[in-house]
Amino acid sequence: MESGEEFDPADLRPRDQVAARLRRRLLDGLRGTGQLRSPDVERAMDAVPRELFTPPDTDMRDAYADRVVVLATDANGSPISTVSQPAMVALMLEQLDVRAGHRILEIGTGSGYNTALLAELTGPRGSVTSIEVDDSLLASAAARLADLAPGEGTPLDLRRGDGWLGVPDAAPYDRLESTVGVDDLPPAWRTQLADGGVLVAPLWLRPGLELSVAMRREGELLHSTSVAQCGFLQLRGPHAADPHSRMLGQGMAVIGEGLSAKQIEMVRTLTDTGGTDLGSAPRLSERCWWGLSLSDPRTLLIAGRHGGHVAWGLFDAEGPEGPGLAVVHDGRVIGYGDGNAADVLRQRVEEAPPVDPSRLTVTAYPPDAVIPPPPPYGFTWRITREHHRYRVHWEAE
Repeated sequence: MESGEEFDPADLRPRDQVAARLRRRLLDGLRGTGQLRSPDVERAMDAVPRELFTPPDTDMRDAYADRVVVLATDANGSPISTVSQPAMVALMLEQLDVRAGHRILEIGTGSGYNTALLAELTGPRGSVTSIEVDDSLLASAAARLADLAPGEGTPLDLRRGDGWLGVPDAAPYDRLESTVGVDDLPPAWRTQLADGGVLVAPLWLRPGLELSVAMRREGELLHSTSVAQCGFLQLRGPHAADPHSRMLGQGMAVIGEGLSAKQIEMVRTLTDTGGTDLGSAPRLSERCWWGLSLSDPRTLLIAGRHGGHVAWGLFDAEGPEGPGLAVVHDGRVIGYGDGNAADVLRQRVEEAPPVDPSRLTVTAYPPDAVIPPPPPYGFTWRITREHHRYRVHWEAE
């Protein structure tokens, strides 16, 4: 103990008693902030010792802090698997609405912590099938889960494979939860979900707008029942999407939709040449940015190395006089290259509605489905991806 540090008698208690006390404190905090609402989810999170699913050298207090714990990294030291933030775990489980006896598919076993929670929620009359792309992670999770036997012996089926494809031989599922992000819902997830079943997944829509979307299957459609902002590592494997974030240099990254290597080089060249101050920017609140981002696929974010946006912007690779980039930074519009990009940005900012992401509704249509006319009120956007077309609607308050 360092000099001056206050003595805590709890430090002398057996390890499991300390864990129980810290777990209770965490859950009380989550309930107080509203992320934890139902008795079933609270009971499950109280029953599963999170410290068993974190790396062995994790301090007990860190295991029960409301933050992400890195589980594995790649050769560059970037996280490839984490034990998710408890607040986000609770939120997604609340969205999933698991009932006793449900058959569940989990995409991304990771540490096995969320698998154990799902087992507690569905119980021995249900089952949890979980698929993981990483052999090492799957083996470690399997060992932890075998020792714990969550849910009073809930049947667990752990598979090594590509989560994009799901697990068809055990379908249909009442619930499907993905703990990895995607920018298009795989058709297999929809077809393996029972009609009326619920899917929860982190869905990347546009820069700055990744949502944990709970969607109910209605025939061939998926229609959202709730949405919440989130941030997740993306799906790995042969069906992984191109990275949304690319390094520009000098500790900066650009986040955009469908930016090719050539376009990233254009942005890098433009920012390296220095920009022109084009005057004060229209007020751009975060809510207006979300409305702008939904309205124009050319929007992008400039972010720092450790996350957090530095500037909102718009990149036009085919401006009248060549590539153009305009960003809003410290209340000013900074232009690079073709000045038309700044004019478009100003216009889009003025037109952008102040979107509240929690009030968005998202419907996923297969490519050949007929999309009905939008509601006569609010704002509606369409986002087209390879496997689904998404209609995003916001009803103004």
